[in-house]
Amino acid sequence: MNTRDMWENQVELLTRHCQTLNRQVDKLEERLEIWEGIVATLLTALVENGVIQPEPDDTNKQTYEF
Repeated sequence: MNTRDMWENQVELLTRHCQTLNRQVDKLEERLEIWEGIVATLLTALVENGVIQPEPDDTNKQTYEF
C-alpha cells in the first residue's frame, strides 16, 4: 500500500466518522427541540393556572415566585 492509498483510506474513514457525528448531532437537536417545547408548555400552564405568579409591579425586573 503506498502513501497515497493510506491517505485516501484515512480521509474516507474520517469522512464516515464525521457523517456519523453529524447524524448524532441532528438527532440530539431534534430531542432538544422536543424538550424545549415540553418545558415551555409546562411553564405556560403553571403561569396560566396561578402556580407561578409574577412579583408585584413595584419591581423593575420580570421574575416569578412560587
